[in-house]
Amino acid sequence: MSQDAKFLVSLFLPFFFIHCVQQIYLTYAILLQHHGFSYEATGWIIGIYSLAAMVSRPLAGWLLENFGIRKMLVWSGMLSFAGCALFFFRESAAMLLIGRAVSGGAFGIYSMGLFSHQALCVSEKRRGAMFSLLVVGSILPMGAVAPFGEYLLLSSRHMLYLAVGPALSLLCCLLGGRVHVAAGQGEVRGGSKKPWGTYGGLFSSRPFLFLALTGTVIALVDALIITLSLLAAEQGLVTSYFFVGAAVTAIVVRLPGAPLLNILPRVPLLAPCGILMACSMLLVSLFPSNNALLAGGIIFGVGLGAGWPMYHALISDFLAPVLRPKGTATALFLYDIGFFVTPLVVGYFLPRFGTTWTFAAIALAAGGSLVLLEALYWLPFYWKKRAGN
Repeated sequence: MSQDAKFLVSLFLPFFFIHCVQQIYLTYAILLQHHGFSYEATGWIIGIYSLAAMVSRPLAGWLLENFGIRKMLVWSGMLSFAGCALFFFRESAAMLLIGRAVSGGAFGIYSMGLFSHQALCVSEKRRGAMFSLLVVGSILPMGAVAPFGEYLLLSSRHMLYLAVGPALSLLCCLLGGRVHVAAGQGEVRGGSKKPWGTYGGLFSSRPFLFLALTGTVIALVDALIITLSLLAAEQGLVTSYFFVGAAVTAIVVRLPGAPLLNILPRVPLLAPCGILMACSMLLVSLFPSNNALLAGGIIFGVGLGAGWPMYHALISDFLAPVLRPKGTATALFLYDIGFFVTPLVVGYFLPRFGTTWTFAAIALAAGGSLVLLEALYWLPFYWKKRAGN
């Protein structure tokens, strides 16, 4: 097996399983409703996971620079186990909030470490394809683990459902300790004296700032998937139609389409990917049915399948290597804002405006913002950059 293949596999497996931990809880709102939590409380319990992941991103960059990738992954995997174990206190809002916060912080550290490690080790000409192949690991659980979780909940196997997260977290510890670290690839090693860049240098990059803003808006739409089960349950629908449609489509985009991401211009295509995701959510909210969920999932999968690896590749495109750990941490920190804000908006708006208009309003606001960002910044930036070359 080639060095590149070993490197990819060693990152793919822990990346896949940490997203299994995250996505087994895509239908967690069903369990919270079963135990009588209000929509507002459900929004906080769902959203605090992403708030903790968001807060942990800058810490993750520091941990990676000072302790190295393997120690960072093992420690955060154990933290994930501890957080998920608290979910067994099913009727205590305080314990669930703490558990979600701890497991969310662990996810933020673990996933950021993997992304930054790859950003430092992969050359620019291969970055699009390699990022695309890696992030297939974030989509596969949506088509398999999330439907399995929904099945366990709908068949009243609640204890088994709650046991999945801790078990997968322990597997993440084992795999994290075996991530490939090869000499000469520019990876982060614990105790390195390399002079890393500053946040002042990071924020002086105007393209990076607009990239982070664009990612934050896309996240507002992306985060609707973690409350989509509320819309489906109200209409008597099966959320897994959407999950499977999105997962299969995203994998098709990322695997056969991976080489295209090295050819297609990433700069003008990121915002349109988010616009596709917004259109998907408009479809499922305004025309709720299982067929609409499947069709919406397919549309969503196209946007997510191409947009997520583009986002991460652009972080590396816009920043020097010494800024990439801080840049990746900051970009993911801001992306997590959407995953914190959206569940809260859904939780507070849904009892007042209903699922249809709550979901549609978020999709319209985010989609319209992305249209403006594309027209006012990304297209002019792309043509100016192209003319300069």
